[in-house]
Amino acid sequence: MAGRNVELKDNLPEEVVEGIKGFKLCAYLVALEGWRRSLKLTWYKDETDLCKMHRVGGSTQGKFFSLSSENRSHYFLRSRGDRVTNKAVNLCGNKESTLKLLKEQGVPTPEGNIFNIDDDQMFKYAESIGFPVIIKPLNGSMGRGVYTNINSIDALKDALDDFKDKYKRYKSIILEKHHHGQEYRVYVVGEKVVAVTNRIPANITGDGVQSVRKLIEEKNEARKDNPYLAPKPIKIDYEVKLALKNNGLDMDSILPEGQVLYLREKSNLSSGGDPIEANDKISEEVKQIAIDALKVVPSLPHAGVDIIVDSEDNRKGVVLEINATAEISFHLFPWEGKARDVPGAIIDYYFPETAGKRKSLAYFDYHSIIEPLKTWASEEVVVVPAPRKEMHRKCLTVNGKVQKVGYMNYIRRQALKRNIHGTIRKDGLKQVKIDAMSTDEKIFDEFIDVCYEGSKKSKVDYVKVQDKGMKNIPYKLGFVVETE
Repeated sequence: MAGRNVELKDNLPEEVVEGIKGFKLCAYLVALEGWRRSLKLTWYKDETDLCKMHRVGGSTQGKFFSLSSENRSHYFLRSRGDRVTNKAVNLCGNKESTLKLLKEQGVPTPEGNIFNIDDDQMFKYAESIGFPVIIKPLNGSMGRGVYTNINSIDALKDALDDFKDKYKRYKSIILEKHHHGQEYRVYVVGEKVVAVTNRIPANITGDGVQSVRKLIEEKNEARKDNPYLAPKPIKIDYEVKLALKNNGLDMDSILPEGQVLYLREKSNLSSGGDPIEANDKISEEVKQIAIDALKVVPSLPHAGVDIIVDSEDNRKGVVLEINATAEISFHLFPWEGKARDVPGAIIDYYFPETAGKRKSLAYFDYHSIIEPLKTWASEEVVVVPAPRKEMHRKCLTVNGKVQKVGYMNYIRRQALKRNIHGTIRKDGLKQVKIDAMSTDEKIFDEFIDVCYEGSKKSKVDYVKVQDKGMKNIPYKLGFVVETE
């Protein structure tokens, strides 16, 4: 998989999400979408008494927020809104109950059963449903503890031994029939599929020249350009080495040009897998299966559904599980394909009156917003409203004695006082560059005078001013002194 032909959202370049990772990125994407639509955005230190949302351990800091219009408020934890009830979350977290309910309502699921980790009856059951089979923890997540394509009793014993060694806290497992086909994450909002992603196991493509080791290194470098995949490299571990051994290869082997080598069985993105956008590649019948799966679970208006599509008939598929608090970031930052606007669909659902309206292109500094919550210096932080008016932009080059004399911090203070957003940075030895933006074009005349006046120890020779366009350019709130 070469990672080509990626079409990202125009208002989400890399700098907008810089340094935001994991589930916090999911939260930020939904919060940013609502805030850009003029909804009031409030981040909380922890859950508020106004809304208690079930979670599996961990802090909610940086992941729990509310969005409010004049008429109502809704609370969110990561990508999940408050119309997804705690009862629905608990049900989806219990895979046995979920699959039983789906099966009772006619939604296709794999044949399977629950076993105690030391129950020898699972070997007879595996033979009765036929190999290959899969084992996975009853209440696991993120692909941890999933063993696929187990083809014999001996292989099942080996997988169980490894499972018990690595995942001691799990006492019960699901054993189910392995279905051959492509696995997809389908995100549903209401009765509409808004995003489909084919998660491909970690892989490299040969060029006839470079070693496996070098190809993995290059793939990891390429992943760094993707905000979602950057912190998820392919790690050379036991599983990767086993995949090489099974293919008669080692780290120094040269792959023929064009040959794709899969380094893992599991399609887990956190261990190096590729998210491939696939909205147009699955059938309407399979999309309907995902929609029907959500209808079965009470009070679950939006969620991610994992489906394996039959390799021989793309109109058929089986539901593996439903994720009530699904990760959504990979839908917006695929390895290949078109970004799908899951946050937009979620906000459309909760605040339909904002759909289709012009949105601000501003974005806020997530890290500085969350910092007082992390240190418990504040119970909540309300983000200033997103600018709605047309933004004007000017770039200023200031020449003279303007470095190491307090000039840059002085300009920052003066810009913030006038509600001017932008940056100031050094340019050579005797200059600074200022990128300034404001909704009030008249304020620039005053600001230019301030730039000439300068700090007490500065001496400005001249200020060169250029008008710059702002069409479709996202911009950051605040004014920053850039040090690099």
